[in-house]
Amino acid sequence: MTDRLLLVVAAFFPDSYGGAERQAQILADALGRRGVDVTLVAPTVAPDVPEVEETAFGRIVRRKVRHYPNLGGRRIASFLAWTAWFAARFGGAAWRGVPVYVFHARLHAAGPALAAMRSGSPLLVKLGGGGEASEFAALRAKRFFYGDWVEALLRRRVDRFVANSGQIADELLALGIPDRRIARFPNGVVLPPAERLEAALAGRSGRRFVYAGRLVADKRIAVLHEAALAVEQGGDAVELRLVGEGPERDRLAPTLAKDGSAAVRYPGYTADVYGELLGADFFVSASMREGQSNALLEAMSAGVVPIVYAASGVAEIVTQGETGFVVPESTPEAFAAAMRAALRLDPDRRAAMARAARGFAEAHIGIDSVAERTLATIADIQRERSGP
Repeated sequence: MTDRLLLVVAAFFPDSYGGAERQAQILADALGRRGVDVTLVAPTVAPDVPEVEETAFGRIVRRKVRHYPNLGGRRIASFLAWTAWFAARFGGAAWRGVPVYVFHARLHAAGPALAAMRSGSPLLVKLGGGGEASEFAALRAKRFFYGDWVEALLRRRVDRFVANSGQIADELLALGIPDRRIARFPNGVVLPPAERLEAALAGRSGRRFVYAGRLVADKRIAVLHEAALAVEQGGDAVELRLVGEGPERDRLAPTLAKDGSAAVRYPGYTADVYGELLGADFFVSASMREGQSNALLEAMSAGVVPIVYAASGVAEIVTQGETGFVVPESTPEAFAAAMRAALRLDPDRRAAMARAARGFAEAHIGIDSVAERTLATIADIQRERSGP
């Protein structure tokens, strides 16, 4: 039984509020409930956050840097400083044999890999995307040699790559990673109580759409914004809530007054995403670069019917017409058409799809199940290392 774990992310609250940060938080909480002492480690550029913060699962350790290590390029000094600090801080005798689990195969993973080598520890790396979002492809695209070096280090040293979609697993196999070094299991979500879901279903209007996550161009927020405006201009009453913070909110929200639209709202960041999800009928995402979207999984766990672009891993989660809708093109026109179709669902059909989405979540993606599979994977590595 693993009693300690190092969990490493490229950024954490309050620097960033994305899916990886949320996934790290809920996994650490679930492992903590199982008696694992988790040390969550992340770089930070925020000046006022504590460097060590005690938590219910263990602690958060933040390393203050001038720039995020993954940026590289002219900011390579931050990458080198983070890598050297991590290898020295967590690569000594005090951490011997303690498993290291890194979210995403990017530049920030080099320090944890070196620390695991020094301490003789199991090393797991969870890939964040496939296809256009492939992290190994991103490493190779770095202008200087260090991207290739980090990729080579990870491919040689990682005990298990965690793939949360079939596409990611297939791409690892194509790179020559042996199947035994690939662990296949999904991201996890916290499941709202069933009674809370039933109460929410009774109060839904059939007209509220929601997106929750980072409001950045890569998530194609403008596609959703424009689609909702088109639906409204076509005469349908609709409400789209784009929940979160980011530059797209700053760019798009001021245009609403000029447009005179009541269809789109930017409520900002919320610590209780389920408060937003449970009040919505449909979850929308036009992002083309996903591994397995945490926001999508959380929406399904809240019985919110997904309307999402066919990004990596989506077809493994959303069954067309049963648990949601897969949109073939990430364009305002395609999403407007899908939203109009959703508005025309009768209440019984809409409720049946909501319960089917929740049923999928219960069966496959509860965070407690994912925590158990994480511990089982670590135990497999430890057995391999100890020999017959």
